Amino acid sequence: MIRLEQLPQVAEETLGGLTAPPRLARAASRPAAAPISRRGRALAMALSLVLTASLGTLALSHLAGQRIPEVTHLQAGDEHTLPEGARSAAYVPRGSLVLSREAAPAYQGVWAKGSGGNFPLIRLDGRFYRLLNNPADVSPLAGQALGQVALHTPEPALDRSGGTISSVVEAGQDVYALSGMGTGAVAARVEGQLRAFQRVAFAGAALLGGESLRDTLPGGAATLQLSGVGTVSDPQTVAMLMDTLFSQASYQGSQLNQTNQALLVQYPSGLVLQMAVSGNSLSACGTWSCPAFFEAFKEAAM
Repeated sequence: MIRLEQLPQVAEETLGGLTAPPRLARAASRPAAAPISRRGRALAMALSLVLTASLGTLALSHLAGQRIPEVTHLQAGDEHTLPEGARSAAYVPRGSLVLSREAAPAYQGVWAKGSGGNFPLIRLDGRFYRLLNNPADVSPLAGQALGQVALHTPEPALDRSGGTISSVVEAGQDVYALSGMGTGAVAARVEGQLRAFQRVAFAGAALLGGESLRDTLPGGAATLQLSGVGTVSDPQTVAMLMDTLFSQASYQGSQLNQTNQALLVQYPSGLVLQMAVSGNSLSACGTWSCPAFFEAFKEAAM
């Protein structure tokens, strides 16, 4: 049983600086009373339980409104650490990738692999989207329906219909917008889970008329990770690097280069998009050259 004279100290050490009210402090400072009867001990026990519960309520009230790190959406066995600060479970998709904080993180790709020269994709309004390995479910981020898959085909490069097709989403399934992603990513149901797809080039098709890098890689990133170099998560630095990329990247063509180095772009929602990196070029929806971005990134990651 907790002794009353111990309560102020317990409150200070375990309840984030909460202290006992003056009345309790005065009670704790009184000399010890003579032994009490069994009935008295029972009453004291009941009072101590009520007091403990009250202090517990005070502790919860003290913590109310604080954001506590959420880990329920990380898959079992995920060896990555959570980023600094808390992330709300209501907006972080289940199975989200958390970027490594290593000094020179190893390459990890987020695009799902395919077979026979084709990767799992959706074509919507002439734009192509590639299935991402993570997250496992983006239901919290799903917005309005943008269209419905008209044809499921293992050979999308051969289709000339111009409608919405997919090599992995069944016909009749809806394709959804994703919060904050614009035309850079969409979602559709794959084997019962709502999965994310990133805008990429396919079969010589990349940008549509009047589009820029911003149309395929949304702004507002929270963290950038360049494999073999480092990770940048300072908000002002990330914004500066993204501005450099958007303002100085030069379009090289519609090809999609796949290498063993990548720039991973993580958004506040937990979604991570990828740009394949080769020298001073980045590829996803077409290839872009931007030496200034890589110079600035290496300096920021030091």
